[in-house]
Amino acid sequence: MADQERGRGRRRRRGRGRGRGNGEASGPAISRGGAPQSGTPSLSTAEVGDSSAAEPAQEQGQLRTPAARPESSPIGASGPADTIETKRPGYGTLGTPVRIVVNCFKMDLPVGMIHHYDGVLPEDKVFPKKVTMDIVRQMQDQNHTIFTKCGCFDGRKNLYSPVRYPLGDVAQFRVNDPIRPNRWQVRIKWVAIINPVYALGQFLVIIHSYLASLRSAARYIEGRKASHDKSSQMTVTACNVAIRMQPIRDLAIIKKHFFNRADYGDLGRGVELWRGYFQSVRPMIENMVVNVDIGSIAFYRHGPLIGLCMEYLGQSPDANPLPFLGGNYVDARTRRELLKFIRGLMVRTTGSGIRSIKDISEKGADTITFISDAGIATSISTYFTQMTGHALNYPTLICVQLSKTAWVPLEHCEVIQGQFYRKTLTPDQTKHMIEFSTLRPDVRLQSIRNGLQVLGYSNSPCLQEFGVKVDPNPMTITGRILPTPTLLYGKNATIQPLNGEWSMRDKTLYKPAIIQGCAIIIYDGRFRPEAELHLKQSLFNVSRLLGIQGIPSDPPILRKNATGSAYWNHLKEVAIMHKKVKGTMPNLIIVVLPDFGSEDIYVRIKNAGDIKIGVATQCLKAGKCAQGTEEYYVNVCLKINAKLGGTNFVLKPNAIPFLTDLTVPSIVMGAGVTHPGPGNSDRPSYATVVGSVDSNHSKYITVSRVQGRRIEMIEKMADMIAWSMTFICKAMQGLSLARLFEACLVLTSVFSADGTCRSAHYSVLVDQNNFMPDDIQRMTFSLCHLNARSTRSTSIVAAVLYAKLVCGRAKHRYDPDGASGINEDLESQAFTDLNTDQIEAMRRHSFQPLHPTTAQRMYFL
Repeated sequence: MADQERGRGRRRRRGRGRGRGNGEASGPAISRGGAPQSGTPSLSTAEVGDSSAAEPAQEQGQLRTPAARPESSPIGASGPADTIETKRPGYGTLGTPVRIVVNCFKMDLPVGMIHHYDGVLPEDKVFPKKVTMDIVRQMQDQNHTIFTKCGCFDGRKNLYSPVRYPLGDVAQFRVNDPIRPNRWQVRIKWVAIINPVYALGQFLVIIHSYLASLRSAARYIEGRKASHDKSSQMTVTACNVAIRMQPIRDLAIIKKHFFNRADYGDLGRGVELWRGYFQSVRPMIENMVVNVDIGSIAFYRHGPLIGLCMEYLGQSPDANPLPFLGGNYVDARTRRELLKFIRGLMVRTTGSGIRSIKDISEKGADTITFISDAGIATSISTYFTQMTGHALNYPTLICVQLSKTAWVPLEHCEVIQGQFYRKTLTPDQTKHMIEFSTLRPDVRLQSIRNGLQVLGYSNSPCLQEFGVKVDPNPMTITGRILPTPTLLYGKNATIQPLNGEWSMRDKTLYKPAIIQGCAIIIYDGRFRPEAELHLKQSLFNVSRLLGIQGIPSDPPILRKNATGSAYWNHLKEVAIMHKKVKGTMPNLIIVVLPDFGSEDIYVRIKNAGDIKIGVATQCLKAGKCAQGTEEYYVNVCLKINAKLGGTNFVLKPNAIPFLTDLTVPSIVMGAGVTHPGPGNSDRPSYATVVGSVDSNHSKYITVSRVQGRRIEMIEKMADMIAWSMTFICKAMQGLSLARLFEACLVLTSVFSADGTCRSAHYSVLVDQNNFMPDDIQRMTFSLCHLNARSTRSTSIVAAVLYAKLVCGRAKHRYDPDGASGINEDLESQAFTDLNTDQIEAMRRHSFQPLHPTTAQRMYFL
């Protein structure tokens, strides 16, 4: 994806965008205290503290049940992790009060006591959460005289009940499973320790009747308690489990979201988008609430497997499949892509029940043979004709492999409904997803209110037995519109953002960069001479208007075909051309990419520029720059200027004086972790820390590294932070919203013209400077206006946004032609015989350091 496509500032776009926010705001709405909207882009934290260090070096749903502990060993592991005890010093008063409707619904606390049961298993086994849910449900149903009240099970280790069951010290059950042939032997024992786990086969449950005192939680949410404790957290956890029991029976579940096909859209190529509901119990000041939001996720289209395969290949599901799926027509590339699409898909077959797809045959069903029980060579098509009494409609179509020896014709496979699509969406599918997901606030709120009926709060037996009631009406709370910070441009010009956006008209950049030379490479063969002239003139004219010197009116241009792999040679070639004509090497190369199929080129160009050569590159899509307006090229120049060390705009010094005071130097840092996307489960995670290096907090340098897959916390973060400082203001992503933080705020720093804006939830972890709430809120809001890539505010502070961008670029720091690069076939061959630890070690070793010149610049914009 071209740079310009990854972060244009001024153009209004539908939906979430890529980190800039959904549109921009006149000011933030900050709730009095706890519950954020569920759709926050991240849970970020504001932290203040002292530190000193040396300069850093640049560096390169199933359940697993843990092994059982001895029953006599003391545990305490089932309780929540200790939370950080940061006292709230008060409430903010800055800004104009405003009444706002939030997607939170008041919830009554359970009546009486909650009994908490934890379980353990004598063996270490892996099995789906649905299996454990079925076992516990059947155990209660088959022993209803004992389990007289609903026991709410979280599918992992915790069971909550409104009563203590009359089990005595030891009880043993035999659970008959009508779905599976296994008979589960369950032994129940009461002990004074907690060590929870469940496993397949023998089912040992050690129960500790933990009375979670609700009075503690009540005092906490009423504000009378200085801080929360484990019993408060346990109450929230138990309520979250209880409200999930009804929807988990009826709906497809993906993490914390519940989906059904009542509201869906077609994404094409065999994929459809379902709209579902998120829910979470959270404490607010004076209330316990259920936060409900809507979300969308991609699923495979259910139905005949032939139709699904035809849709993936871009054909009608009702068209003749022979020219597309016949054994003589499917080439190696199509077969490989189709297998990647359907591998692991669960299908229902004639006579074989439900199985998952493992492979695709190279031949048709009429030519695949096996030796029958009678010792006769029989084809797959003949076998199914004899077994069903009906000849295949398409005997020459390929087959799917469902086990080591089982090959089944496509027409005998039916795709099961409700299977999550884990692959990466195409650009066209992504566009449709954004359009489907974008809803006006009033429409979104009504959909959320309708979701309460889908989630079954009013008819859930578990909630009724716990005495929990959820108000069907959303809460109305008081927020505040904070004053918008003033921005400073060149020649001391100032501007006051309106609705979160501002114009560069008649403005020059605060500190224009010095461009030693500029050259252009064009990879689009259809980029006509008049488009080339428009590009050169626009760059020259707009850069001059903004105060940037050095972009010539006639830069050297190199045209190349978008084929091959040695793109770094093209960068060197155009640089030599520039030196011959201009006498100097360029420090900026503009790259024009084709509108479609340019991801491979983009990765190779960025790897070459950032790693091998150390030259700034700015990628543009051919169609965009050929017709680009002045506004378009302003955004291009904003990114170019910041990449080359310039400063676009800064906050007026009085916006956050305690950060811009030169007598007390400070640094703003952002940290983030990004995980591999759907369909890339073997890829690593990347951790990044960025830190400001100027008093205006507009320039940042970065440190990135590879870390273990799906590890949320940054490994060895102290090694990544090595700057001397007086105090730190740190913004971090990815902490769990389920944890309780006493000092927090919910900030809406963007405005959306098309959809519903998203709020960010900030929690104060450490504050050694004794800031008041107004100071932290004003600082956070102001930092949302420092995104150098655009003239719009962002939904999260710039430091965290930059950390996200750097994490996204980390995957480009491998050799594109190496085992960890973009060649999936080469990667699979290289990692075939390696275990997980060896693959992770290879990933870390192959992670390339940035070029020394690149490392000092904001290359990631």
